[in-house]
Amino acid sequence: MLNSMPRKLLDLAWPIGISFMLLAAWEAAVRELGVRSIILPPPSQIIETVIERRDLLLTHLWPSLYLTVLGFALSVGGGILVAVLVTYSSILRRGFYPIIVVSQVVPKISIAPLFIVWFGTGTMSSLLLAFLVAFFPMTINSALGFQSIDEDIHLMARTFMGSEWQIFWKIRMPNALPYIFGGMKISITLAVVGAVVGEFVGGDAGLGYLLMVANGSMDTQLLFAGIVALTVLGVALFLLVELAERLAIPRHIIAGDKGTREAV
Repeated sequence: MLNSMPRKLLDLAWPIGISFMLLAAWEAAVRELGVRSIILPPPSQIIETVIERRDLLLTHLWPSLYLTVLGFALSVGGGILVAVLVTYSSILRRGFYPIIVVSQVVPKISIAPLFIVWFGTGTMSSLLLAFLVAFFPMTINSALGFQSIDEDIHLMARTFMGSEWQIFWKIRMPNALPYIFGGMKISITLAVVGAVVGEFVGGDAGLGYLLMVANGSMDTQLLFAGIVALTVLGVALFLLVELAERLAIPRHIIAGDKGTREAV
């Protein structure tokens, strides 16, 4: 593990270094070309805005965080439940699975106005949108994980264990965990998007609402500051899910890291 630390630091150094280079190029280009701040502010002004208006950003960050985490949690619970049902019931798999897939073709932003009509403006509409956007990858990935066990292993397990409940907890669930966490990584980022879209359409608080207010007042620096806050929020939540994955299935992560190093 200690030997892998320099390699991990080197892996982090590349994206961080490239990001700083891009930000420096952005700063230099804006100042050299004389681009007005209302069109494209330089990174230094955006950072100043984040610091100066941190209280406003934090005030609107908490509602977005609450909606994102709650919508994500509902999508994880609902997605795993539906995945279990379609795994064990051929009727549900043939009947509801295609409907779940087809439902994803409908743009979620087109459903948002309906939620406003049904549930009014505020938390409920944004929460449901965050849930719906994050639900699909959780269901698909979890179902793939539960159904990916080898049939011979399943037959052997039924011979020795007998109970399908034991097979589920001792074979299906451990086998599905990498798939489940893969779905969770996708879902947590989509939950942020869903919550913000809900705040765009009918919210009265949150970073999405703040972005709409900043856009209406042509406050470009506050717009970028809100985008920075959303980016930090999304990255932080993604890293928390990744940390949970490393704690839950460390052997899978170690094997994946080893395979990546060998490929490089």
